[in-house]
Amino acid sequence: MIRLVGVTKSYRVGDQVIPVLKGIDLEVGRGEFVTIMGPSGSGKSTLMHIVGLLDRPTSGDYELNGQPVLHLPSNHLARLRNQNIGFVFQNFHLIPRMSALRNVELPMVYAGVPRARRRDRAMELLEKVGMANRAHHLPNELSGGQRQRVAIARALANDPAVLLADEPTGALDQQTGAEILRLLQDLNASGRTVMVITHDPHVARAGRRILHMVDGEIVREEVRDESR
Repeated sequence: MIRLVGVTKSYRVGDQVIPVLKGIDLEVGRGEFVTIMGPSGSGKSTLMHIVGLLDRPTSGDYELNGQPVLHLPSNHLARLRNQNIGFVFQNFHLIPRMSALRNVELPMVYAGVPRARRRDRAMELLEKVGMANRAHHLPNELSGGQRQRVAIARALANDPAVLLADEPTGALDQQTGAEILRLLQDLNASGRTVMVITHDPHVARAGRRILHMVDGEIVREEVRDESR
């Protein structure tokens, strides 16, 4: 489903070229749960942005569902992103003036889903994440865990094949974070591909595969034995 070959990313700062990713090779199959673990500055968020079609690499190849995507114009990438990838962020990124329901509807507005259908779909998703009774509350009326549940519902709005989560428990207490991880695992068990970025070893162990990043490279891979 996701295939990166020799992906690099560099930024120019004055006369200097700063390498962030240094030849990443990565394959993620449909229905996998992969975590990417590394310290701050290791390049894991940059990698997630490239996988999520939010940024382009400096060099290398990327195929999504067997389709090379890096040569596509920005409007095509935006359409692919809207249809195939859902995002969950550490700080939720909910729109403050919109209710939970309207926040979940928003990706469907961009996708051209009729109003009645998107309202029904948004309520279904809020029910799925245990937030139907808070549908008409604004984000500042919700706890951190509740806001993250709404953010997950929004990420699922267009039924994406891939869910990308960047430090999804970073702003939450331990118990609430564990609840969010269980929700991501349930979504994965239903067939969704999930990729999570984290610096926390406990969070990393929620995945079946754990990729360790250091200085822009994947230096080690673990495959958890779920029978133990």
